[in-house]
Amino acid sequence: MGHQNLFIFRPSYTSGDCIKRHKEELIKVLVESKALEFGQFKLKSGRISPYFINMARALSTGEFAVKTSHAYGEEIHQELENDFDYIHGPAYKGIPLAALVSAHMYSQYSINKRWGYDRKEVKAYGDLTEKSIVGDLRDNDCVLMIDDVITTGGTKIENWEKLTAAKKGLTLKGIFIAVDRQEKEESGEPVSQFLRDQGFSLFSILTIIEVFSYLYETPVEGKVYVDEKTQKAFETYFAEYGG
Repeated sequence: MGHQNLFIFRPSYTSGDCIKRHKEELIKVLVESKALEFGQFKLKSGRISPYFINMARALSTGEFAVKTSHAYGEEIHQELENDFDYIHGPAYKGIPLAALVSAHMYSQYSINKRWGYDRKEVKAYGDLTEKSIVGDLRDNDCVLMIDDVITTGGTKIENWEKLTAAKKGLTLKGIFIAVDRQEKEESGEPVSQFLRDQGFSLFSILTIIEVFSYLYETPVEGKVYVDEKTQKAFETYFAEYGG
């Protein structure tokens, strides 16, 4: 089935029975916080996207931060075994996410995970034990990398290389994100497949198709965010770049 046929049937979710409640809650936070916007946006890849996700806005208030971390924590707890040691948040947006998710998992399930992050620039002064990685990362740890979205897999691979340069014997549980844009690399290979080929697993709370399917002509707090025009723009973009 080609991408052009993906959206002939466009379900509108009307209750939490149709979609897991923490997923529904996260979609609402994304639009209410303006973490998810619609229009024309130039991505780092150079692609012109009809939508953009800035997860920092989904953490901009205490309410949003609690709801967002709840969605992450619930999905991780429900879908992944808790057999990892360390939560890594790539700088910068992954840093508060890692902290919040670690706190949520402990407060809700008494699951106590260490967490940390990388520095964009190597520290050259003071305590140099954390010159590139901040946090109690240890040799032989199993790491869950947590971030906001993924468009191409290259940046996540670079981040993993930072970790493996800092400690020995690390294994990667996977890369866990809020929204999978479900796009393909410039080579035409889906990002998820590209990462699998590199030995990495990709997990997400939501796919972008789930987000648009939920929001299509369905009001959130009285406002419709995805109308026919916005949906058509997404379908056109996904037909070209969707993986």
